[in-house]
Amino acid sequence: MENLLQLLRLMEEYTDRIFPVAALLLAAEIFFPKSRYSYISKLRGAIFCVANILITKASLTLFYWLWAGIGIKPLFEIDLTFLTRFSNAWPLHALGAIAASFLVLQVSEFFYYWFHRLQHSSRFFWRFHAEHHSLEEMSAFNSNHHFSEEIFRIPFLIIPVSLLFDFKQDYVPWIWVFFVRWQGYFEHSSTRLNLGWVRYIFPDNRFHRIHHSIERRHFNKNFGSGSAIWDILFGTAYYPGAKEWPDVGLPNIREPRNLTEFLVRPFRRGKPG
Repeated sequence: MENLLQLLRLMEEYTDRIFPVAALLLAAEIFFPKSRYSYISKLRGAIFCVANILITKASLTLFYWLWAGIGIKPLFEIDLTFLTRFSNAWPLHALGAIAASFLVLQVSEFFYYWFHRLQHSSRFFWRFHAEHHSLEEMSAFNSNHHFSEEIFRIPFLIIPVSLLFDFKQDYVPWIWVFFVRWQGYFEHSSTRLNLGWVRYIFPDNRFHRIHHSIERRHFNKNFGSGSAIWDILFGTAYYPGAKEWPDVGLPNIREPRNLTEFLVRPFRRGKPG
């Protein structure tokens, strides 16, 4: 009973963080639309999101409990506190904290970038990732990955980073926490609001839409989620023109229409096309 209550508290904390962000982006999609999608798809996406929260939070809570019990120490301890200690002046101190958080993000994104490429090249992983790419009415709410993807990230992302690095930071600025919370939803949003030149560092909705494009010239581009840097370095970055806003989806897999289809369909098929 105690464990169940703890899980419910974690879910409540998670939804408290996520849904206000998605609601703000929903307002942006309504008042500053780039594509107009049905409210049914947004509601359906919200239901899928709740299911993802239930499954992934339970899985990750179990993993972190087991990982803490193993007690394996990382290979490298990297002290980034020097970035905040060279000056007591508030602006420089805050900039140092943001720089430290940015460096930590790049390490995580490096592993995510290559895992994401694996999802597109592996028949096994694509069958699950295809659920995300099947979205035809992609928006902030309707942007869910299949729950299995979060579980696959444990061996391909979380464990490697945990085994290799232990980053020491003085603190993580609230503005950085806010950015990380909304960025993953914003990059899937259908609003004409975008990050402009900042997308050369952080992917926005125009950058990431290319990754979901149905046009062949856009295939295997823009794999990064929290960072565009690895796409640039490995030659997969594609920056859209001013009027470039392609349709999204997959030609032979339609967007899931109900929760059962969303959860079960990947287990019933192989790689499309």
